[in-house]
Amino acid sequence: MAQTITSSRSTLHRALQTVFDPLGTPVETKKYISMAPRLDTLEGKTIYLVDVGFAGGYEFLEQLRDWFARRMPQTRTVLKRKPGNMFMDSPDLWEEIKREAHGVIFGVGG
Repeated sequence: MAQTITSSRSTLHRALQTVFDPLGTPVETKKYISMAPRLDTLEGKTIYLVDVGFAGGYEFLEQLRDWFARRMPQTRTVLKRKPGNMFMDSPDLWEEIKREAHGVIFGVGG
C-alpha cells in the first residue's frame, strides 16, 4: 500500500516520495470470523495447548497441561509449539487442530 507525501518546508523543493506500509497486508483482505461455540464439557475431549512464540508462553502451557492432568484427568491435552514466529501462518497446524482437537488454548507469556 503506497502513499504519496510532500515536504511542508517551503525552502525545500523535493519530488514526491512513495512510502510503503511495512506490514504489506492490505486491509481489504481481512476476513473476520466468530469464535467457535463454547463446549458444554471438557470431559473426554482433546484440547490443544498451542505456544505461539511469546516469551514464557511455553512454560505457562506446561503448567496448564499439568493442571489438567491433576484436576481433569479425563481431558486429553496436546502441547504444541507453533512453527515459525507468532505472525506467520501455520496451515498444517491449523488443519491438525481442526482434525484432532475439540478445543484449543493459545498461550502467550510476557
